[in-house]
Amino acid sequence: MNTHHTLSSVVTLAAAMALAAMPAAAQVSELQVLASGTVQTNCLVTLQSGCTISATGTMTSPTLAPGTFALRVDTGSPASFNGNPTGEGQGLCFPGSFRMTVTENGGDTITFRHTGTVCEEATPGSPYQYHGAYRIDGGTGRFVTAGGGGSLAATFTRGETPTVYVYLHGTMQ
Repeated sequence: MNTHHTLSSVVTLAAAMALAAMPAAAQVSELQVLASGTVQTNCLVTLQSGCTISATGTMTSPTLAPGTFALRVDTGSPASFNGNPTGEGQGLCFPGSFRMTVTENGGDTITFRHTGTVCEEATPGSPYQYHGAYRIDGGTGRFVTAGGGGSLAATFTRGETPTVYVYLHGTMQ
């Protein structure tokens, strides 16, 4: 018997068995959510440490079924000026974090932990924006094992009926 041929066959068989035993890599896909809705906050005049900003509304997505969203951002401290160099006045910026949930009309949900910065656009009391990063930390139904991450941006208006526009983009497994 040819020792080289036998050794080659054993190595080939061992490699095939190792590949068969490896778990299949989970499919990674793009995740994109566009949403809008209404806002409630305990910081009606200007941002400050300890603000709770809650937004709810409807969402659409090229990768998910239509549904609803709930976004909460809690501000921390310290504050800093937003660096507006135009002399129009500077609003404040605060670190922010908490959670977002999207729920498809069928009831399946994805929950996200996020962290970022929330800043007034100009002078205190002006509209404000949140820019952060998110990580999927749970889900229900078809998303029970979901994972992934990406970026989250939200713009908030003030006034009689405060509104929010949300853009979430990243990957999901």
